[in-house]
Amino acid sequence: MSTATQPKISVIILTRNESANITDCIESARELAFEILVVDGQSSDDTREKARAAGARVVDLDSWQGWGIKRQQAQQLTAGDYILHLDADERLTPALCSELRAALKQAQGNEIFALPRCNHLFGQRIRYCGWYPDYVKRCYKKSFTMFNDARVHEHLLEPEGSVTVYLQQPLLHYTYQSMQQCLEKQKNYALHFAEEKTARGKKVSLTSIPLRGLFTFIRVYLLRRGILDGRWGFWNAVSSASYTVNKYLALYVKQQGCTLRSEQASQLQAKQK
Repeated sequence: MSTATQPKISVIILTRNESANITDCIESARELAFEILVVDGQSSDDTREKARAAGARVVDLDSWQGWGIKRQQAQQLTAGDYILHLDADERLTPALCSELRAALKQAQGNEIFALPRCNHLFGQRIRYCGWYPDYVKRCYKKSFTMFNDARVHEHLLEPEGSVTVYLQQPLLHYTYQSMQQCLEKQKNYALHFAEEKTARGKKVSLTSIPLRGLFTFIRVYLLRRGILDGRWGFWNAVSSASYTVNKYLALYVKQQGCTLRSEQASQLQAKQK
């Protein structure tokens, strides 16, 4: 790509009931974006209205097949050269916009840009726990790659020859603002995790689940030095362990339901014979 050419950047924001966040998110991206596409999924608040008022193009994609497929669908609706994915609770800073703009001007097209996310929990910056620098691969040439089709915890596909470029200026992430928001999000992610893993034949033993939770606590609090974040580091380690236990419990219940249905079908076939 010519160094004299500034590529057009399409910013994609997936939303569902993000009224409190969407305006600030769009405003933070305005300086950088050629277009801002908000892809909404059945919001019951005024997310869509606020997004339009802030200058974004809003599209409704109500058919839920998972976050990965939704990102793929959103990418197909864009007109820019490069894609940048943001969550509604994230904010670009002017310094990050300048750094990314300069990097894209020199890009060859096979780069995947990783942004160092600076996470905040209940308004408190978390410096450890593996939360900083929490690099997320979010920007790439539209014709080069896309996200995979995972229902949750989707990730960017990295074709052969791709080069990861790690930026330095942080992407601000204002994660959970309330306990209710945290519990609701973890519940939804756990259920989607169970659905996806069951569909892929993943199995878990009941006795392994407490050990998984314990290891998560040790990893976050000790190995990733969450202890240095004080009480919020401890809270984060406990919360992460709880989420790990819940998602594998959900998988176990789903797994048992599939086994029961299979046994019932076998019994019915035996009776019919």
